[in-house]
Amino acid sequence: MKLASLILIALVAFASPAAIAATARGPICDTRARVGSTTYYSCSGSYHGALDMSNGTCNSWNHRGMLVGSRYYRYYGGCGQSCSATSCNGGAGNYVVVSGSNGWQFRQLHIGANGSSGSKTCDRCALGLVSSTGQSYGAHVHADNRRYGTRMTAWYTSVGTTCGRSAYCGNVVGNPTL
Repeated sequence: MKLASLILIALVAFASPAAIAATARGPICDTRARVGSTTYYSCSGSYHGALDMSNGTCNSWNHRGMLVGSRYYRYYGGCGQSCSATSCNGGAGNYVVVSGSNGWQFRQLHIGANGSSGSKTCDRCALGLVSSTGQSYGAHVHADNRRYGTRMTAWYTSVGTTCGRSAYCGNVVGNPTL
C-alpha cells in the first residue's frame, strides 16, 4: 500500500507541472519608455490589473518580447497596424500569449502587425510594433499575467513596478508566473 501511494504521488507530480516564475523586462528599447497604468487605469481610475507601457510613438519597431529566456508563444493577428481603437480580436488587437502550466498565461496586447503568424519561440525578440490595435487608447503595450482568465497583479507589484517607472527593455518590470 505504501509503495502504491508513493507511485501515485510521483505520477501526479509528473503529470501536473509546477508553475514557474519568469522574468519580464520592459518591452520598449527606448529610455523614454514609461509605465502608464498598473493596477488602475491611469494609475488612479478603475481596475486594470496589468501594465501599460509606452514611449509616445506609434508603429515603430521598438517593442520586444518581455519575457527573458526562450519562450514558446502564439501570435494572434489580423488587425493590421493601427494607431486608433478598433474592436479587432475582441478588443485585444494583435497580441501574443505565452501559456504556462495550471492555467497560467502571460499576454501582450495591442501590438502592431507582426509579419509572422502562428507559434514561435522567442527570447526578447521583436514581436510587433508599439500600436493601439484593439480597444485601446494611445499607442502602448499592455502586459498581463492571468490564471484561468483572472488578471493577477503580484507579478509586477512584488518588484515594485509603479506608474512612471521606466519600461526600458533592460529593466525588470515583473516576475510573471507560467
